[in-house]
Amino acid sequence: MSSTRPVLEKSLWSLAWPLFWSLLLSFALNFVDAFFLSRVSDRAAAAVGALLPVLSLTVMVFSPVSQAGASVASQLLGAGRKGDVPATYVALIGLDAAMGLAASACFLVLGSFIPRWLGLEGGMAEDAATYLRIVGGGQVRKAVQIGFTNILNSRGDTRWVMAEALLTNVFHIFSNFAFLHFLPEWGVRGIACSTLLSLLVGMSFTMLVVRFHLGVSLPWDTPRAVLWERLRPILRIGLPGAAEPMSFQGAQLVVNTFLIGLGTRVLAARVYAMNFFLMTTILWSVALGIATQIAIAHRVGAALYEDAQRMLVRSLQIAIAGNVLLCALLALVHPWLLRLLTDDAAIIAVAHPVFWIAPLVEAGRAANIVAGGALRSCGDARYTAVRGSLLMWLVGVPAAYVLSTTLGLGLSGIWLAMGLDEGVRGVMNYLRWRSGHWRSQRVVAPLTAQADPAGA
Repeated sequence: MSSTRPVLEKSLWSLAWPLFWSLLLSFALNFVDAFFLSRVSDRAAAAVGALLPVLSLTVMVFSPVSQAGASVASQLLGAGRKGDVPATYVALIGLDAAMGLAASACFLVLGSFIPRWLGLEGGMAEDAATYLRIVGGGQVRKAVQIGFTNILNSRGDTRWVMAEALLTNVFHIFSNFAFLHFLPEWGVRGIACSTLLSLLVGMSFTMLVVRFHLGVSLPWDTPRAVLWERLRPILRIGLPGAAEPMSFQGAQLVVNTFLIGLGTRVLAARVYAMNFFLMTTILWSVALGIATQIAIAHRVGAALYEDAQRMLVRSLQIAIAGNVLLCALLALVHPWLLRLLTDDAAIIAVAHPVFWIAPLVEAGRAANIVAGGALRSCGDARYTAVRGSLLMWLVGVPAAYVLSTTLGLGLSGIWLAMGLDEGVRGVMNYLRWRSGHWRSQRVVAPLTAQADPAGA
């Protein structure tokens, strides 16, 4: 059975690059659905596209909670408490399953109403309701799959996470093709069923890897009192961790109202530009942030605090340098990239300045994500959630309004406000780390003099 030592010996790069590709492939699922739905009809593609933010909200809850479970398990492994890890995994999967069932029930019950609340009508509302009841009703599979993925993350086996994402995408493409060509009358229903089957394949693959590659046998008969004991540190990190991205989404909805007031071309320019950053700098920041959480949680569990300090500094250097380099590349090629999406010269002109402002934004974002993730992995999650949310609403949103509307900077003002928001939060998180408060926030105690029980 693997111990924590191989994880401590792994480099950030070896942990991060498979996570980057797995995240990229996860986003690709939506693009694949959009492509095949466009073969059904433009109406179907547009209707389902309107649902993606709603479905993403559930993942924004599943992911931070599951990452919290990975951080707790990593601390246990680092502390030498391998015997406590399987029960922690059971608590994590149980929590994910409960959240997934709740989300699935909501989508099944409200599947006919949510599209209309989004402003969809007629055939578009029907297509959206069909997709939402099938894919949304199966969100429990997505929740459980994310839970098992974070079991792999906690042990540094991120290449298997990438393998799962690749398998899911390949199966998804072929199953979409099969439904579209052999059951064309199913239309949106067929594409939705294909997505659900793909999630089932990904979940099953990850479960098999955990059981047979890692050799982890999960003790499903663990007493409830023990499970609650294992669950408490997960909730301590996970609940604040889930609150921050939801607050961010709320802030972005408000900022979008400023953009709507600036006209459809400005809104389109923002969507096009943001897609390029999402697939490059943002994914890189998130991947490196997760890798940093894994590495630091193991070191905190092992009480290797100076090593954790060096790891965080190194991670910040890689994240910021990587984002600045990616921004430079995007700045050079963005005119050609934008022309792949639109021929409207006005949209391209509006989007042009943000690619030169982007290095400031993405450097701050890298610092915010990496330093914030490091604090959460140590157990200092409440600080990042409370301070981060306050700064979004007290700095980011007002600055976006003043710069874009009052000062008339338009989309460039929105991007400058994003840079201010991300940068301030990044500095605050780093200063919190430098204070050393995280050293006293570990959520597990080290192994005592008693013998270590048979481990995971």
